[in-house]
Amino acid sequence: MNFAEAAGRFRAATARAEASMARDCAAAGARAFLPIERSKTPVLSGRLRESEAVKAVTGSGTYAEAVVSPHTVYAHFRNFGGTITVRRAKVLTDGTRFFGRSVTQAGSHYVERAHAAAIGPVQVAVKMRAETFFEGL
Repeated sequence: MNFAEAAGRFRAATARAEASMARDCAAAGARAFLPIERSKTPVLSGRLRESEAVKAVTGSGTYAEAVVSPHTVYAHFRNFGGTITVRRAKVLTDGTRFFGRSVTQAGSHYVERAHAAAIGPVQVAVKMRAETFFEGL
């Protein structure tokens, strides 16, 4: 075994890991989480589910995070619930049903359910990505 050669491979792997391992692992975890979140998202028109995406992966060195979220005005309401009160119109309607001047909806808490379902798959995705930094050592 050539120790100088092995040390060089270790230094190269360490440099690659320090440069982008955290960010690459966060991105891999986000890609694993997104389809699981979409599978838990309530669907009426599909607009909420279609708006879900990996919005950002930030960080470097040993710390990074990914943001996976929907991009619709009612996403927070759909997850946590609440009351909608009419402002300009006389009654609330979805085009076929009339709800009166206000409607209260329970939240579906789909983000929390997705988080619980995704813990294992996200850990596997992150582990698999991290292992690639040390292949061939």
